[in-house]
Amino acid sequence: MDKNEIHLSFCIWGFKDITHDKLSKILEIAPSKIFIEGERMNPKFSQLAKENGWFLDASTDKFTPFEQQMDSILDLLTPKVELLKPICDIYYCEFSLALFINNNEESTPSVHLSSRYHDLAKELRFEFDLDLYCLQNA
Repeated sequence: MDKNEIHLSFCIWGFKDITHDKLSKILEIAPSKIFIEGERMNPKFSQLAKENGWFLDASTDKFTPFEQQMDSILDLLTPKVELLKPICDIYYCEFSLALFINNNEESTPSVHLSSRYHDLAKELRFEFDLDLYCLQNA
């Protein structure tokens, strides 16, 4: 039976006046993936991106606990607060979490937002988006 999966990313959305490369250069971080408005979001599917997006995925695998994934992203973003402030002021920034519940024998993954997360969220004013997908068989 498949294990439950946790997919966590920090995302920057809706920019038109700056390129993906420029964002990466400012932050000194290479994105995990990008969306380009009007282009396919995934080469396997025909869905087109409605807006530009820049994504930084957790540096861990999809079976690693949420807190460890969050810490891996916070480790990269926290030293960049001063660089992120103007970006978060202008563009829509969020942590995007998708939980895939594939296994009813395994406990549902916990999602605990630490004070470290809250401190950064307070300073940068980004959002938190949670999507829950229950794919397990009854």
